[in-house]
Amino acid sequence: MKVLYFDCISGAAGDMLVASLLDSGVDFEKIKEDINKLNLNVELKLEEKEVNGIKAKRFIVIENEHHHEHDHDNEHSHEHENGHHHHRTFKDIRQMIEESSLNDFIKNLSIKIFEKIASAEAKVHGKSIEDVAFHEVGAVDSIVDIVSFASCIDFIKPDQILFSNLYDGKGLTKSMHGIIPIPAPAVLEIAKQNNLPIGIRNIEMELITPTGIGIAAAVAEGFCDMPLMVIEKIGYGAGSRELKTPNVIRVVFGEKKTQ
Repeated sequence: MKVLYFDCISGAAGDMLVASLLDSGVDFEKIKEDINKLNLNVELKLEEKEVNGIKAKRFIVIENEHHHEHDHDNEHSHEHENGHHHHRTFKDIRQMIEESSLNDFIKNLSIKIFEKIASAEAKVHGKSIEDVAFHEVGAVDSIVDIVSFASCIDFIKPDQILFSNLYDGKGLTKSMHGIIPIPAPAVLEIAKQNNLPIGIRNIEMELITPTGIGIAAAVAEGFCDMPLMVIEKIGYGAGSRELKTPNVIRVVFGEKKTQ
């Protein structure tokens, strides 16, 4: 049985999960091709980063602001073009994914992840799931992180996906809506709605993003220590910030052994 195990040493974020999979040997060209199918006009970069002496990868999404989507799609109004950061609803995102030429596995997994996040955001903001406007999530890089993650899983095709226990930081952080507590309300709500165990570390910083825990909610079949396995691949995905703990997610892929 092939198992993918995510060791979330310093929490979980979408870009770090993707970076760890790419570092473990997922074909970056495949991910780029899949993201191109969304016509988002973004550029993807993979950079080397050393974290506490460990060679890791960073997954970076660059938005090309100057080029208008109108060039190949005149139906979008200017208001949509200029405000697309803040006004993409779950309905818009689901439609964009469904109408793309991505394969069904990637479509279904991407939508499942978005649904986990949208459902929590809807509860936190008192809106219906269809109308929840994604700021953190609607932001283009979150769409890219989620679809890229689904594309990576499509490449690896593991039999089972497991995560280590998830710990967030504490304190306060800035959001679109002003100062909010950590864990962010959407993060706690995703944990509650999906019965995910979550704890707090004594680090005054947001370690878990809604995208990170939304992915875990959609794919994790358990939260545990690494099972007994013969390891075939290892990857390290780095976050952008420096923390007291090594800011990486480590992914381990291999054959699970029955004791």
